[in-house]
Parts: sequence; structure tokens; C-alpha cells
Amino acid sequence: MTTEENTRAPAKSLQWLAAVIAVFAAMILGAVWLGNLETGTLKWTNTDFSNYWIASRLVLEGEVLDLFTGQDNYFRHMLAAFGEDYPWHNWSYPPSFLLMIWPLGLLPHATSMVIFLALTAIVFLHSVSVFERRIAPPVAALLVAFIICNLVLAQNGFLMAALMLYGLGLRDRSPIWAGIAFGLLTVKPQLGILVPIVLLFGSNWVVIGSAAITALLLAATSVLLFGIDSWRGYAQFNLPYQASVMTDFSGTFLFMMPSLFGSLRSLGIDSAVAMKLHLVFASVAFILFLIGLVRLKDAFARSLLLLVASFLISPYSLVYDMGALSAVAAIGVYRSEPPWARHALHTRLLRGVALLPILHFVLSASFGLPIAPLFLGATLLILVWPHRPAG
Repeated sequence: MTTEENTRAPAKSLQWLAAVIAVFAAMILGAVWLGNLETGTLKWTNTDFSNYWIASRLVLEGEVLDLFTGQDNYFRHMLAAFGEDYPWHNWSYPPSFLLMIWPLGLLPHATSMVIFLALTAIVFLHSVSVFERRIAPPVAALLVAFIICNLVLAQNGFLMAALMLYGLGLRDRSPIWAGIAFGLLTVKPQLGILVPIVLLFGSNWVVIGSAAITALLLAATSVLLFGIDSWRGYAQFNLPYQASVMTDFSGTFLFMMPSLFGSLRSLGIDSAVAMKLHLVFASVAFILFLIGLVRLKDAFARSLLLLVASFLISPYSLVYDMGALSAVAAIGVYRSEPPWARHALHTRLLRGVALLPILHFVLSASFGLPIAPLFLGATLLILVWPHRPAG
């Protein structure tokens, strides 16, 4: 096999995966256009995507402030669109996120959802190939867990994972584009809490400048279009309500939280106690993260370190947010050079981390075994632990 063929061959697994997603989307769209989904036959309205669709409708109808004036004012639009028995949903995103999703309301709900998921899934797969140009075919199989998770929940995980992977993969090759990706990721800030530290440590000044300008332009544009009251309302109503959801509410979402805080809450532990234990755990993880930045010189290693530590430190994250981590862990399983070929335990841990979007939820909900903190903590330790090459 020639060098060019050897370079192109690994990408075929992602191309096949993208083709499967496209065919699936086409089939679902066919059902939509025949009227089977819009009638609610498959109950596809009860997904997280309904938040994005309602929000985009409010933008298009000039009622955007109803997103930022309290849960009751927002949820009445849900009930009006989907019926009085519609399950509880809330809006938790800043006004800047609306700039990414406003066109969704131009189409009927189910049609819009299928197109959104299909397009963002393909963007996610492209970002994986940008992050790692040579993809071993088995990597695609490990990505299926995250893909299924995000499709079932109809979330924005594909898009957020793609922004993270573009930022990490392009920070040396195309720093301006990397900064733009990181700047856009600020619409979900809990995913990028450690990104500034990694960029500062690597002296990625162009990336930092590009990210800062992008984030400022995003916020300024949202103020220009939606008014400063949208941000005031977000701070006054949405943030406190989301904090209340995290600490006081119960339900299936607790089984989808991979942090120690979420895992302890899923086991019935009081939120105040869970947060105290989480903060201790997160402090240790942060110290290990800083040690890892000093010891690990490889860009790939630092990317994995950042992603693992982020889910150990942030108390609020969900399994559908783990796309970038799943992809990088999957790639790490099949890397042959040190430190990835240390021993079988390391490979098994990375394989488990790649599958966490489904494994954590299933084991937590079905057996009371929230495994994510254990897998992520062990992976962080192995990453940071000094390693001497064999021989």
C-alpha cells in the first residue's frame, strides 16, 4: 500500500459511519414527510431538541425575552406547542446560543430535528478526522456509543464535541480557526473550563486572542439582536433556576451526570453533602491536571488530560456532553506509540471511557453503579503517573 493510500484508508470507517447516518436521516425524513412523525405517533416531541425548536420559534416570532423571564413564562410555550400533558423542560442556555439555532424554527419540529441531528453528526465525524488524520477503523465502532446516546436524547452533543475537537486539533495548525471554535464553545462554558489554562501553558496566544474576540463578538451580537435584557434575565432567572435543578430536582437526568456530584446524587445522597465531596475530589483532580500539564509534552496527551479532568472537576455535565472525550479516548486506544501503549489496563480504561455515554447511564440507572468518576479518575492517575519506557 502506498503512503497516500495508507493515509486515506483509515478515514473510510468514518465515511461509512457518516453514510449510515445520512441514510438513516433520509429514512426518517421520508416518514416525516409522509406525516407519521408530525402526528406524534413516535412521540419524538419529548426530546431535548424541543427546547431548541421552541427557542428558535420565539426568536422568529419576536418573543425571545420569554426565554429569560422565568420558567413558567417559557414553559407555557411548550404546552401550547405540544399539549397540556407535555413533560417538564427548561431553558438553560445564554442568549448567544440562539445565534446558532435560530433557523431551526423555520421547519416543522420533527423535520427540523432530523436535519439538525444528521448535519451535526456529520460535522462531528469531520471534526474527529481533523483532530486525528489517521483514524484506525475500530475507532468508529467505539464512537457508536456516543452517537446513539446523542441521537436518542436529540441533544446538541455532536455540535459541542465538534467545536472542542476543532479547537484542540487546529490549535497548532490553524490557530485562528481553533480560537473561533473555542470562542463558539463559550455558549456551554462548563465544557471548556480548563481550555484557557491549557492554551496559556502552551503559549497559544493567537488561539487565545481569536477565542476572546469570537466570544466577545458572539455576546455583542446577541445583545444587539436580543437586547441587554436577555442577558439580565439569563442571570436573574435562568442561572438560579438551573442551579436549583442541579441541587434540588430528581429524575432520570441524575443517572446521566458523570461527575462525582451527579453520581452521588443519583445514589440518594443529599446535594449539599454531594457537593462538598465533589469539591474535594475536584481539587485533587485539578492538582493532578496541573502536574500532568508539566509532565506531558505531547499535544494529544494534553488534549486527553484536559477532557478527562474537565468531567472530574465540573459538577454539572451530562453523558451527551462527552463526545470529544469519547473520540479522543477511542483514538488513544489504537495509538501505538508511548505513552498510549503502556499496558493492557490503560487500553481497557480508555476503551471504557469511550463507551461511558451509554455505560454510565445504563449501569447507574439499572444497577446503581455510577462508574464514570472511577473510570475517569483512574485514567487521570495513569496519565499523570511517571512512566519509564520498557527496556
